Amino acid sequence: MNSLERSLQIGLVSSLIGLMFVFWWTATLSSRLLTESFVFKRLEADARSVVSIVEVSGAVDGSPKLAAFKLNPAYEQPASGYYFVVRFDDATLTSRSAWDQFFDIPTLQAGQQTKRVALGVAGEPLLIWSGGYARDGRDFTVAVVEDIGPIVTRLRVFQWFSAIIAVLLLVALLGVQRWVVRGSVQKLDAIRRDMLKLEHGKAVSLSEDVPSEIAPLVKEFNRLLRRFDQRLRQSRNAVGNLAHSLKGPLNLLLRATESPQIGSSEKSTIADNAEHIRRLIESELKRARLAGRGTVGQLFNVDSEIPALIGLLKQVYSEKDVDVRYNIGPEVELVHDRQDMLELIGNLLDNAVKWCNGVVMVNMRYASGILIEVEDDGPGCSPEELARLTGRGVRLDESVAGHGLGLSIVKDIVDTYEGRLTLSASARLGGLKATVHLPAKTQDAG
Repeated sequence: MNSLERSLQIGLVSSLIGLMFVFWWTATLSSRLLTESFVFKRLEADARSVVSIVEVSGAVDGSPKLAAFKLNPAYEQPASGYYFVVRFDDATLTSRSAWDQFFDIPTLQAGQQTKRVALGVAGEPLLIWSGGYARDGRDFTVAVVEDIGPIVTRLRVFQWFSAIIAVLLLVALLGVQRWVVRGSVQKLDAIRRDMLKLEHGKAVSLSEDVPSEIAPLVKEFNRLLRRFDQRLRQSRNAVGNLAHSLKGPLNLLLRATESPQIGSSEKSTIADNAEHIRRLIESELKRARLAGRGTVGQLFNVDSEIPALIGLLKQVYSEKDVDVRYNIGPEVELVHDRQDMLELIGNLLDNAVKWCNGVVMVNMRYASGILIEVEDDGPGCSPEELARLTGRGVRLDESVAGHGLGLSIVKDIVDTYEGRLTLSASARLGGLKATVHLPAKTQDAG
């Protein structure tokens, strides 16, 4: 499953790691370049001092020499790491410190300069500044060299120090980034909670107090919810209107079967079909009455809906004096769609009230889900009929006359919620006992 938060975290972590590496590489490169630039500037200054002590024609034989000088004492100490070389076409003058070193110094014209990095006889890193000069008609090249091994060692220490700083900074930025991203994504959790509330019937739409990036999506979803609810009400009204419209002509058709001009076989056929149509119409009317006018997604309130259903059925079967007893457990809460639960429990009660002799019992309790038991003291069903009703692959509306349509609706709803419908004989009342088990659903709606 794609995760927006994970994608953001991965992208930002990769970016931060790349930026921290660039920061560390830039810091170490800058420190090295700045150090080399500083050393080359100092070597250039020392070269000018060396030039000032070069005597081109002071000797008797005309060979160049170095006058007494006061340079850095390190130039007088062998292997000190500070060296200079003065190269003429026919002579080479070196500092005392360079007697054990060999430097490949190119010949430069006056005014030319070079800077380069080389390795000494022991493999130590050297910075070499060379420049071309002219005096008394003679050209010569001055090279000043410094062993930067100690500086390189300190630079490595600085690189490790900057690497540690970069890692610590990376960890801190990753923590801040995670906090910021998580805080931003948590705004989407409000939508998830609203969706759970919508599913459990505790809300009829999503809150539109959301980030502007997803506000159009939420508004469109709410619009579709309203449209769906409107169409569902229109559909139920249309079914009710159709049933009422057909009821009158159907009654006339039934009366026509009583006419003496129609043969007995035709009467029987007309009567059977008319009675079948009448049962269908009554079923749809009853279903519309049981469903009521609630909004799609509302929660089924057990404490108020059960008494209302019982009162409605007592009006429908006013010719019968039915005692409907119900018991609701303390932990029972139907976190399912109100319309579905009205139809499910309403059809179970309707079937029980229709066939009872005078007593119907309803029991609802929590048992790893919701267990609904409806039983009556009516004639019930024979073992053969129960076997047909509960048989695998049997259509309930074709099984037992009088029981099929309501139980078919119940079975469809139970299958939708991956529940279980069981029909058996009532041990307490002697009639039919219908047991529905609906699996538990998460109730974390906010």
